[in-house]
Amino acid sequence: MLTYTFYKTLHLLFILCFFSTIGFISMRSDLMQKKIGKVMFGALVFMILVGGMGLLKNIGIKHGEPFPLWVKIKLLNWVLLTFLIGTLFKIKTKEYRAFMVGVILLLAWFTVWVAIYKPL
Repeated sequence: MLTYTFYKTLHLLFILCFFSTIGFISMRSDLMQKKIGKVMFGALVFMILVGGMGLLKNIGIKHGEPFPLWVKIKLLNWVLLTFLIGTLFKIKTKEYRAFMVGVILLLAWFTVWVAIYKPL
C-alpha cells in the first residue's frame, strides 16, 4: 500500500509538470498540433487524476462511496481547465488568448483553494 505522502508528491509533481508543459507548448504552439504534444498533455492529465484518486483513498474515501462536494468541484474544474487549455492553443488573437490565460489562472487558483480548504 502506497502512502499518503507518496500520492501527494505524485499529484503535486504532475501538476507542476502539467503547467510547465503548458508553458513549453505555448512557446511552440505548433507542438500542440502534433501527436507528441497531445500525448504529453493527456498523459499528464491522467497522472494527475491517478495521484488524486490515490489521495482520496488515503484520506478515507472508500470505493463506491459518493464523492464529497469539494472533490466534485475539483474534478469539474480540472475538466474545464483541460478543455480551456486545449482550446487555448487554437486561438489566433492575442487579446482573446490573454483573456483565456487569465480565466485559466483564476480557475486553477480556485481549484487549489478548494483543495486546501475543502468547503462544504
